[in-house]
This record gives sequence, structure tokens and C-alpha cells, in this order.
Amino acid sequence: MKLKRFFGLTSRAVLEQVRSELGPDALIIANRSTAEGVEVDALAGDAMTLLTAGDASPKGRDAPARAPAREADNSPLLTRAEANASSPPRAPESPPQDAGLNQVREDVAGLRALLETQLSQLAWTDTLRRNPQRAKLMRDLLTAGYSPALARELTQAVDGRGDPAAAFDALTRALASRLDCSQAVDDVVTRGGVYALVGPTGVGKTTTTAKLAARCAVRYGAGKLALLTTDSYRVGAQDQLRIYARILGVAVHTVSDRQDLRQALDSLRGKHLVLIDTVGMGQRDTKLGEQTALLAQPEVQRLLLLNAAAQAQTLEEVVRIYRRQPEHGTPIRDAGCIVTKLDEAVQIAPALDVAIRHALPLAYISAGQRVPEDLHAPNSAYLVHRSLRARAAGAFTLEDDEACLVDGTGALCA
Repeated sequence: MKLKRFFGLTSRAVLEQVRSELGPDALIIANRSTAEGVEVDALAGDAMTLLTAGDASPKGRDAPARAPAREADNSPLLTRAEANASSPPRAPESPPQDAGLNQVREDVAGLRALLETQLSQLAWTDTLRRNPQRAKLMRDLLTAGYSPALARELTQAVDGRGDPAAAFDALTRALASRLDCSQAVDDVVTRGGVYALVGPTGVGKTTTTAKLAARCAVRYGAGKLALLTTDSYRVGAQDQLRIYARILGVAVHTVSDRQDLRQALDSLRGKHLVLIDTVGMGQRDTKLGEQTALLAQPEVQRLLLLNAAAQAQTLEEVVRIYRRQPEHGTPIRDAGCIVTKLDEAVQIAPALDVAIRHALPLAYISAGQRVPEDLHAPNSAYLVHRSLRARAAGAFTLEDDEACLVDGTGALCA
């Protein structure tokens, strides 16, 4: 077994040299990036047979399956690794042979990762060359904080070969049309009903409950409003709501289980609006299922509060878990979501993104603590414009040639 070393400007060029000199079944042992390009150490195709034969007779075992060499995006290294994974069990190797095989596996894995990164960059560069406007729109969405899934879907539907300004306008219109915003003439307060405000700790449920209650009291009178709370855990939680209720001239009823809630709702049938302030729980709290079961009443609708300043992955998990239905009993109707803390968020795109992808109507937006002033009807055009205007700053800014690294598979560049 003679190890040979090859040099080239790119991985593709080096692999062509290896294939030409050592054949289509050549085995790559190591690869390195150098100032001149790429350096690769390789063995002839029968080297793997010699490495893995051990003490067993070659006649008693089939040689590893071989496959023709492929292009750089599906190199012979990966074929060889797959062949090793599917080959029959072998006799125990001696320590030197075992160490050698482990080194080979590590080198193959390292080269595979290098090739995947390089091919992802090549695909992104090709997209920039073939359709630079569409690539720019994709980069703008990713930089603003939208998910690759939504960005990919939107840019594929936009004609990226015309005027750049027209393409961007088309993108913003498509994005705004996907955001379902409730109108002021048909908001929660106007429609009335029973609404439970749910969401993680610190998202602003109690303050938002007070804002909605104040609007209802001004518009319909305090006699048409009722407030309930399930929060008996936090110190002072009920006191905060009771202070708001006292100002409005409304009583607060505390419920602790399904039976309490059922009795309370039966006694409040004549009210125009009933608001339920719930316990703040993290989306991974094991008690969240109990609260969901408590709210499973025919007339209860669920309003999910989303923190605009939260991470995108956190918001995705919150929506997925908080919208679960109870295991038993009446399914809960979803009335939509309220995006809070817009005044604290650098990027609001993640919150808009999860609302769009999960088809959650946006009932209100909240940007401050003032009751009831800091609660507004949403405007899709304004929210989309603001979301695209936001840019990651400093250490979080991607360069143009790094956009393909957001998705390690390179799928966003396709």
C-alpha cells in the first residue's frame, strides 16, 4: 500500500487527479486546506480490502462492494463509507488495525463535512450568478429574522428578474397578505365572548388582560365585563389584577379547577366579555397540560400571547406546545394571538413568521405597559415594513458569501 499525495486549486480538481491516477475506487485518507489550494492523501482502491481483511482468509469473505466514482457533490469517499457500513461483520482486528480504521473513518468524515460546506457555498454562488435578485431577497428575509422555510417559499413565488424595487415591493405585498390581522371593527372587545389569555411567564398576560378590560368597560360599561384568574401561585399576581379591576369597578373571580370555572362561567352568562388571566408557565412545564384541561370548556376561546423579543426557536416551540388540545374533553378554539413587547424587540420578524406559518390570526399588538393606551389593532403593511427594516447588528451580521451557511445542507440556496 503506497500513499500518494495530490495537490489542486479546488476539491473537484484534486478528486479528478485521484480518480485519473488511482482509479474510480480510490480511497481518500486525509485532506488539508493549504495556501495553494487543497492537499489530499489517497490510496489505491484495494487498500480498504487490505486494511479490513484482518486474519480471515480472503477466500472466505466477499470483498467490500465497489461503486464507480462520482462527481464532487457525491464523491467516492461517501460511497466507500456506505459500503463499509453495509458490509458483513468482520473478525476482531488487532489494535494497530483498529486504530488505523478509526483514523480512516475520522478522515472520511472530515472530508465529507468539508465537501458539504464547499458545495453549499458553490450552490449559493451559483444562485447569486443565475438569479441575483432572488438571492438578495432571500438574504434580506434571513437577515431580518424570517425563517428559511418561509423565506424560501416567498422568494420562489416572486419574479426576481425584473426591476429590483418592483421585486422587493412584490415580496413585501406577498408577506403582508400572508399575515392575518384582525380589523378594529371586528376585534375581541367588539365580538365579545369568553377568552383565556395564555402564554409563558413574563409575556404580559395580566397587563394585556387589564388593557382589554379597560377597553370593554369604556365601550360597553363595567357591568358587561367579568374578570377571572387561575393564577393563585405567584405572590401578588391576583393583587395586580384586582387593582386594575377596582379602578374599573369590576370584581375578580378566582378559579382553581374545572368545576370552579364551570360554575363561574354559568353565573356570568349575561356578560358581553369574560377575560381569563391564566398562570404563566414555561412551554416545557409539566403542569401545562393541567391548565389546558382546565380551560377545556365549550365557550372558552384561547388567545396566545407571543413575546416579540423572544428567540425564533423559542416562539416556534411556544406556539406548537401551547396550541395542543386537551387529551380528554372539549377541544379549545383558538382565537389567534397577541404579539407583546414590540417596544423591547430588535427584530419582530420571528413573531410574525410563526403567526404566518401556523395560520394564527393576529388580534392585537402591544408595545408598552400603559393601560389601556399601549394596545393597538395590527396593521400588516406597517408590521412587514418594520420587520424588513430591522437588521442584525455587529457580531450578528452575515456577509453576503456567508448566507448559505445559515442552513448547513445548502437547501436555502437551491
